[in-house]
Amino acid sequence: METYISTKEELQKAISEAVQNAVTEKLPEIIQRATRKSYYTIDEVCQLLDVTRRHLLYLRQSGQISYVQNGRKIYFRASDLEKFFQDNLIENEPA
Repeated sequence: METYISTKEELQKAISEAVQNAVTEKLPEIIQRATRKSYYTIDEVCQLLDVTRRHLLYLRQSGQISYVQNGRKIYFRASDLEKFFQDNLIENEPA
């Protein structure tokens, strides 16, 4: 798609609209990533996923969710939880 811009005002308007669209689309995602935790504990993940500790253990042991272990303490990366959601996403098909 080619756009012809004949005046300085049209160029400024086009740039302003492009920047506003980019900010509107990306800003919520940037804010979410900046304010969320990087790692979650077992109890926090159970609450986020609304599952029991036993089911979370099953998800870990079956390799569906990656985790980090430091001694006896287990943590889950936020990016791994997002990947789990994306891998299990079921999109509605148009009727």
